[in-house]
Amino acid sequence: MDGTMQKKADSSQAAQLLRPVETQRASAAIYEQVKGLILDGQLKPGDRLPSERSLMDLMGRSRPTIREALRMLERDGFIHTVPGGSGAVVQQPSTDLVVQSLDAMLQVGRVSLTELGEFRMHNDVAVARWAAQRRTQSDIDALRSILDQMERCIQEKDWTGFLALDPEFHCRLAHAGKNTVAAIMSRLLSQLSNPISVKHILEQPESGTEKQILNIWDMHNRIFEAVRDGFPQKAGEAMAYHIQDFVNDKN
Repeated sequence: MDGTMQKKADSSQAAQLLRPVETQRASAAIYEQVKGLILDGQLKPGDRLPSERSLMDLMGRSRPTIREALRMLERDGFIHTVPGGSGAVVQQPSTDLVVQSLDAMLQVGRVSLTELGEFRMHNDVAVARWAAQRRTQSDIDALRSILDQMERCIQEKDWTGFLALDPEFHCRLAHAGKNTVAAIMSRLLSQLSNPISVKHILEQPESGTEKQILNIWDMHNRIFEAVRDGFPQKAGEAMAYHIQDFVNDKN
C-alpha cells in the first residue's frame, strides 16, 4: 500500500470510529472522544485523522469547535499537524507534559528535592535490582556503550556532554529491568533531575565540577558492574548510594 492509500485508509478508520457530539462543551467532548480512541489503541501512532471539513460533518460541529479540540489534542501530545496535510496525525504519547508539570511544582516548592530523592530511592533501587536479574547481553552492551561515551567526554573535559548522557544511562538501565511502569518513571525522574544536577555541577569552579563528574562516573560504573555480573543486592546498594549522593549534594 503506497503512502497516499495508507493515509486514506487511516482517515477512513478514524471516520468510522468518531461519533457526533451533542453538548455545549463540544470541543472538550471531541477531545475526550479522540483521546479515548488513542488510549484504547483503536487509533495508533501514524494514523491520520479526517480533515477539518470531514470532522465538521462527522461531529456536526463548527470549524472553530473542531480547531479548538485539535489544538487541545496537539497541546497534550496526542496528535501533531502536518503543514499542507489533509488531517492531523496521531503520535506516540510523550512524557514531556508530565515532566513540565512536575518541574513547575518543584520550582514553586510543592515538590521538594528531598521528596524527589525519596521516590527515586525506591524506584531506581528496584530498577537496578531488576536489571541485575533480567538484563540481556544486548542491555549490557548498550550500558557499556553509554559508559564508553561518558569516558570520552571525561577525556575531552566535555562536562555538558557527560551530563547529557546521565539520564540516558538511567533510562537504559530501566529498560534492562523489563518493567514498563518503572521505565516510564525512570525517564520522568531522570528528565526532572538532570537540569538540577547540570546547573549545580557546572556552576562550580572547574576543579569542583571535575571532581563531581568523576564521582558520578565511578558510581555509574559500580552500578553497571553489579548489573553485568548479576548481583541484585549489590546493584541496589550501589544505586542507593548514588541517589543519596544526589540528595545530599543538592540540600
